[in-house]
Amino acid sequence: MADPVADPVELRDPPVADEDAPYDPDPPSDPFDTRPIEYIPGPRREPDEGVPMDTADRRALDTRLAQIKHDAHAGPTSLVGAGGQVRPGQTEVYVHLTDLTLATGNGVLRTEGIGPLLADQLTELVGHAPYTVKPVIDLNDAVSADAYEIPARIRERVRLTHPVELFPYGTRETHRGIDLDHIEPYDPYGPAGQTSTRNLAPLSRFGHRVKTHAPGWKVHRLDHKTLEWTTPHGFRFEVGPTGTHRLPNRIPVS
Repeated sequence: MADPVADPVELRDPPVADEDAPYDPDPPSDPFDTRPIEYIPGPRREPDEGVPMDTADRRALDTRLAQIKHDAHAGPTSLVGAGGQVRPGQTEVYVHLTDLTLATGNGVLRTEGIGPLLADQLTELVGHAPYTVKPVIDLNDAVSADAYEIPARIRERVRLTHPVELFPYGTRETHRGIDLDHIEPYDPYGPAGQTSTRNLAPLSRFGHRVKTHAPGWKVHRLDHKTLEWTTPHGFRFEVGPTGTHRLPNRIPVS
């Protein structure tokens, strides 16, 4: 018995690629949009240098920032469900932004896990789901504790300040369980405030053991974000926000 004749297959043109899409007067602001920047219509120009703020504008900005911090600490904002029950958010979103963007609501910010966004796009990212706004974390503040154990508030600040460990050529991201090492060893009989954001550095377990137990390794802080390491053979490395940089060896004095 012969096989029944199959229905003819209609051949269609392949879908139009994004590069060949028609003009869109309102291009999407989706942060995950993969289309090249050349697709977006309209004139483009490099940003200018801007104009320095005068004394009155700076005073107004400082006043606005102080009010934002006060409101955030006095009563964190949350969406409230039916019956007055607070529905806390299930996902933490850390947003890094300047004081000017915080005060005006305009500018570019950086969202961890996504990258740079316009301030207006953050509203689209959060949407209308339940959320909780935590107080502003100023990473320039020096926070300390009078104990060897590291409180959660200090651990969070160190993790946000240093996204990657501070060991030479280290690649370990500073997750919540990473080791935080006292750059100057903790002395139980020493002064108060030894456990602070200025005396802690994130290190992988390997880097932590090398600093603590390997002979000949030295480290000291250059500023609140940068360390200088010296190996037993005299090689020097600067480790900071821009990665690891080899420093010239010191010439011994005869």
